[in-house]
Amino acid sequence: MGTQLRGQLEYGIACGEIARGTRLPSVRDLSQALGVAHVTVAQVYKELLGLGLIVTSRGRGTYVADLPRVPSGPDQARLRALLAGTIRQAEAEGYTLRQIGEVMQVLLARGGQAAPEGVKVVLVGLFADATHAYAADLALALRPEDRVQALTLDDLRWPEQQRAAYGADVVLALAHRLPQTQARLPGVSIVPVGFIPAPATRAALAALSPLDRLTLVATFEEFLPTFLAGVKRFAPHVAGVQGTHLHAPELPELLAAADVVVYATGSDRVRALAPTKPALEYRHMIDPRDVEGLVLPAAEARRKDKENP
Repeated sequence: MGTQLRGQLEYGIACGEIARGTRLPSVRDLSQALGVAHVTVAQVYKELLGLGLIVTSRGRGTYVADLPRVPSGPDQARLRALLAGTIRQAEAEGYTLRQIGEVMQVLLARGGQAAPEGVKVVLVGLFADATHAYAADLALALRPEDRVQALTLDDLRWPEQQRAAYGADVVLALAHRLPQTQARLPGVSIVPVGFIPAPATRAALAALSPLDRLTLVATFEEFLPTFLAGVKRFAPHVAGVQGTHLHAPELPELLAAADVVVYATGSDRVRALAPTKPALEYRHMIDPRDVEGLVLPAAEARRKDKENP
């Protein structure tokens, strides 16, 4: 609200919509009229006063300045040259003008200060592609300065990746893979998170024709019953459903008989085994309830620790 109010007043003064010499409402009157906190209006007036756009007179009030104050300091030509050089260098390194503009807006809003130190989160998954997708979704729920790194259980065999996990503020793991993750990261406090079918998965299953013959391919045989139940829950109208797993000897035969193949994450190679068949990955997402109830509180607790060491 403060930014909007300052922008409206600054723009109005600059464009002449608020004439020079115009008396402005008092801080109290303006805050009551707009429903904005008193301190917000006072800060906006203070900033405009510092820019020389308004003046105050004890006992008379606040007015739009007759002439803007000429800022002291280096001349504007030098400033333009500095910024132009920075923009050229950024473009040479592959950044677009839009990206440069967005970053400059952020820096200006912060007064040129560096971004606050964020919380580093490591998410340990099973399959690289899916884990990176989960991490990207999770980043949207965190603050902009926070970072989420995706690692797999296989990655944790390597010392460099283990160091990344040990250096994280929060480590997350698939709830059903918590023991394996703890074994790879002894001594680390790990937050287990659950998963639910992603919206795109649910929508795709609901859109299937009742006449489709489905072959479900689980990555792990022990998860096939759960996989079957999930598909039937979101596609109850499809009667022709049969399931198998990635290493089953009857896999080629069942793929050949299918109209549509639904495969679990980690079974991507069925696309190559049945290249002419429509194929749908049964992709999951981190349960939003765990994000709200477990991940965000853990991140905020570590943030406070970092801010108040």
